[in-house]
Amino acid sequence: MKTYIRLRENFLPSSANTLFFTVLLFFILLFVLSSNDPKKVLVVETETVTLEKVEVGHVWDTLDGIGYHFEENKKVVMDPRFEKLQKLPDCDLTVDKKLSRVDTLRLMDTFQKCINPIVERWRDNVDAKEDNIMVTLGVGHDTMAEEKLNRTLPNTYFYGADPIIEPNRQLYSAFGKFFPFAIGREPGFTKFRVLPNQNQKTRTYEFQDVTTIPLTYFLSDILKLKRIDIAWIDIEGGEFEFLYQFYRGGLLDQKDITICQFNLEIHSKFHPPGAQVFHDFVFQILDDKRYVFLKPTRTEPGVHRMFFINLENLECVRKFLQ
Repeated sequence: MKTYIRLRENFLPSSANTLFFTVLLFFILLFVLSSNDPKKVLVVETETVTLEKVEVGHVWDTLDGIGYHFEENKKVVMDPRFEKLQKLPDCDLTVDKKLSRVDTLRLMDTFQKCINPIVERWRDNVDAKEDNIMVTLGVGHDTMAEEKLNRTLPNTYFYGADPIIEPNRQLYSAFGKFFPFAIGREPGFTKFRVLPNQNQKTRTYEFQDVTTIPLTYFLSDILKLKRIDIAWIDIEGGEFEFLYQFYRGGLLDQKDITICQFNLEIHSKFHPPGAQVFHDFVFQILDDKRYVFLKPTRTEPGVHRMFFINLENLECVRKFLQ
């Protein structure tokens, strides 16, 4: 009897454990089968959202669920000069249907026919033989134009600047004074597009760090000039450094420097941000009403030449226009 009771005591706990785990496994199996039932549908309560009406002047937020509301038929206020340009007569596009290159020979021939009578008219006029000051910014291994001008106007003083010393020094020193540095906005070292000596035949330009001198310091402090009769500016994109100095009230005016006429070549091709600078320069020159410029010539894509004449300075007008 004692043995039976002892066996019974040991057996009951084991049977209870077995029953407990059997029930647990049954519920786990039931849960797994229920979760894999494809017919079971998950029901989610939804809420209707009403968008509020946005008032005028509201600051739009792209993350507020509404987004930006584009205004229709909004009047765009344009620059007044744009309206004036819109009233200009239409161009006759039937003349040049194809993109034509500049005929340099024809252009030079026309210039010679225009300038030769003027030169002959004043050739023997002693009173007309005033001293002239010419400044060349960017010699570029070529002084042919300066040499011709020197023969036409022998009473001209020439001053040229270029960061590449040879052969520019040898060429320019034959008739004028040469300065071995570049002209820029401020003194120091600036990366300029230059024509090295070894590339004289191939005319291959490259960018180099060169010594720069400010334009106004060169004209006023080094050359001690108050009036420049003729200036030629061709520095392969470096002109954007100081175009703003030509504006009324700019640094040239502050130094009391007058330029009667100047040829300028713009190189937006080698300095893309300069296109906007060139745009602003042209409109500012028009607003200043000091210089007039002839029709610009497009020598290649992104490169333009134009000629400016000072009609405000009475001495310039007397000397070159009267």
